Formats: sequence, C-alpha cells, structure tokens
Amino acid sequence: MSFKLGARAQVCLFCRFVVVRTDRGLEKYGRVADLLELPSPFVVGSGGTWNGQRFEVEGRVQYDRHNAPSAPWQEFLLGFPEKGSTAWVASAQGRWYVTYEISGVEFPSLASLRPGTILQLGAHGVWSVQEVGQRRLVSAEGSLTGIPRPDVITGYADLSGPEGRFGTLDFGDGSEPPVAFLGQQFDPASIVLESGAPLGQPTAQVKDVQCPTCGGNLPLLSGQVERLICRYCGTQSDLTQGKLAALGPTPRLTSQLQIALGAEGTLRGIHLICCGFVARSCRVDDERYAWREYLLWGGATVGYVWLMEEDDVWSLVTPIEVGDINQGSDEVAYRGETYAWAQSVKARVDEVVGEFYWKVAIGETVKATEFKLGQNKISREATATEVVFSFCSPVHPRELDAFGAVVASATADGTPRNPVVSEQFSNVLWILLVVVALVLFVMFDGCHSGGGGGSFYGGGSFSK
Repeated sequence: MSFKLGARAQVCLFCRFVVVRTDRGLEKYGRVADLLELPSPFVVGSGGTWNGQRFEVEGRVQYDRHNAPSAPWQEFLLGFPEKGSTAWVASAQGRWYVTYEISGVEFPSLASLRPGTILQLGAHGVWSVQEVGQRRLVSAEGSLTGIPRPDVITGYADLSGPEGRFGTLDFGDGSEPPVAFLGQQFDPASIVLESGAPLGQPTAQVKDVQCPTCGGNLPLLSGQVERLICRYCGTQSDLTQGKLAALGPTPRLTSQLQIALGAEGTLRGIHLICCGFVARSCRVDDERYAWREYLLWGGATVGYVWLMEEDDVWSLVTPIEVGDINQGSDEVAYRGETYAWAQSVKARVDEVVGEFYWKVAIGETVKATEFKLGQNKISREATATEVVFSFCSPVHPRELDAFGAVVASATADGTPRNPVVSEQFSNVLWILLVVVALVLFVMFDGCHSGGGGGSFYGGGSFSK
C-alpha cells in the first residue's frame, strides 16, 4: 500500500478498509461503504493543469449531513508534485471552492458558533460563520491527508470571507485537535483536465429520468439535482445513482407558471434555463402575502439564480457570499452601500415543482429579512444552522420575453400591468359608463316629470 504526497490515510482498493499512518505505524480505522455514484469530472488517478500547474487527483471523500435535509456531497484531494503541496476542491450550488490545510489557527469552541458569528482568525483575517452542522463519512477512495472514522459523527463550521473566500473548521469527533481549511471560490475555467472534459458542475449520468409513480419523462435541466417534483403527478423524489427514488406525493399546483419549466433565454448577457418553481408566503397581522420564485440554472460558471415575482413586479435574485456582507443591528453594508432594515417574516414553502439543489419540502420555513436601498434589496434567509444572503434587483417584464414568459407588460414609466386584464377592465368600464348614463338619464327625466318620488339615492341630488 503506497501513500501519496502528504497523505496520512489510504483506502484499500480491495477490502475498503481505511488505513491511517501514525507515529506507531499503520492503524485500521474501519471499512467504508462502496462509493456512491455521485458524478464528477475528477477521477482519482487522473490529472490536469490548474493555471498551467500540473496536478494529480489523489483521493476522494463522500459525506452526508447528520439529521439535516441534504444529499451526500464529495470532495477531492489534488496533489501538486512540483510545489509539494495539496488542496481540497468541492462544488456546491453551482460554485467551485478550493481550500488548503492551515496551521496556527486559534479555534473557538464549536458550541459557541452560530450562523452569522464573526470570527477573527489572526493573520488570516475576519470571517463569517455561514453554516454550523454535523456530518458523517459515507465513503472514500485513494490517498488522503486525513479522514474521520467511518460512521462517526463529526462537527464542522463553514466560513465565508470577503471576495469569495471560503473555509471550513473541522472539529472532528473531539478525540483530536480541530483542523482549519481556508481558501476561496474559483473559476472552473482555470482548470484543464487530461480527459479534455470541462470542469463544470457535475451532471447526472442520465439525461432524462422517469417519474417512479406516473412514468412521466422528466429531463434533468440543471447541473445539480437533490430533489425533483414531477410536473405531471406531483410525486417528490430524490435522485439516487441515476434513478428517482419516490418519497411521496405533493399537492397539485394551483399557481399558473408564467415561465415554463425548461424555458431558456438570455437575461443580462447570461444564458439561463428554468428548472424549478416555488410558491411561498408569509403572514403579517393575520394577512397572508404570497409570491412566486423561479429557479434558473446558468451553467458551471454562473450556478443558480432566481427570478421572483410578486403582484406582477419581478426581481433577479443572485447569491451573495456571507463574507461580503457587513451586518449591523438594523442594516447591512454591501459593496460600500448601506441597506436599511425593511421587514422580517417567516417565509413558508406552499407549492413546488421541478428540480432543486436542496431537499425542498412543502411546509419548510426560514426567517427572511429584507434590507432596502432604493429599488435594490438585500435578502437574508436564516435557519438554526445556516444563513444565506442574496442581492435583489428589479427586472422589467420585457426582459423576460426571451423565455417566452406570459408575464405582465409595463407602462411607459415601467409600472407593471397585465395587458389582458387592462383591456378587459377597459371594456367593462365603458359598458358600466354607458349603463350608468342611461340610468341617470331615465331617473333624471323621471324626477322632472313628477314620477318616482325622488332620486336614485332617495335624496334631492345624485351626488353623495
């Protein structure tokens, strides 16, 4: 059994045992399960170049969250022979990240961390806690710099810093000191694989899947699918090893989709495809307010964005790294501008159809807070374990013509209105005016001829 550059652990190709190299020799950590069929352009044993620097794919680990609604994910260890160093790469929500093991970091306690907590990591700067959770090793292969024992629950905190910086504090199971991995988001175009394949977001091994309930053909539209809700019968399923595993039915849609699933178009220079739809609502002072959100996939470099519609007013919603936000008590700052608190509500998922990068479910809720500056907004959505930010900018309905969208048109000043409804309202208004005129004429004539005993309102005048 040979250990690659900087490796402390090796997964046996034949028996699947994890063997760890210690100061006392080799130690068996236990056997890992067979690898899940999670597609990726990285293959252990292959290589490529990163900004002209040669690398080899040395190992892979697969994790899933403990007691959290998410699918397994995987991380790859790359070795750089010329530099004598290693790096971990992974993708999430259409974005790619690289991290490096960092020493000399003073760790807080895991129990003290909450989403949004600000950390000062010495010379490594200021970071924001994005997620706090627990994970479990599912499987692994190749040579690795370190690895937890199989099926042992370990704690972690994901961090976000300014300008796309990303990191993870790995607290393990408490039996060994925690380890810090810091790095940043990167452009996948900077990597060239030996295979010639582009480093894009992993795509499923099948182009289309069949609904396990109704047999409907469901094309996979985006790069990462964790949950899919059938557009024909409403069955919700998880994609597992290229097939859909049914979880149960969801209520039929009552909303009318203004952008069809599978519709493609170019919005502000970005080619996008609509892959999912969510209807959400909140209650304020016993009043229910509803809005609709369309999930769009923009490829490996862009990832996912959203289009949100409420009362014919549209917004483009793009993700913001938590580390790029400076949070105050009642305001947030982003790119040198301050956004004032506007409102906080509990947003609930009411309807859903299509494919999504998380295990969306009807009834799930988040605390949604809105900050405003002119027509632009910053949205913060938080749960007990995670916080995410988004930038919301207004979209003129005419910008959605490329999607074949059946949306409201706009008046000259940009105020949205529905042309069909407006035409119907105009026709009805003219009819009402004619009817009222006829009634007034008859009643006015009746008053002057002595019949009827008075006006329509029972007084001596037609005005209130």
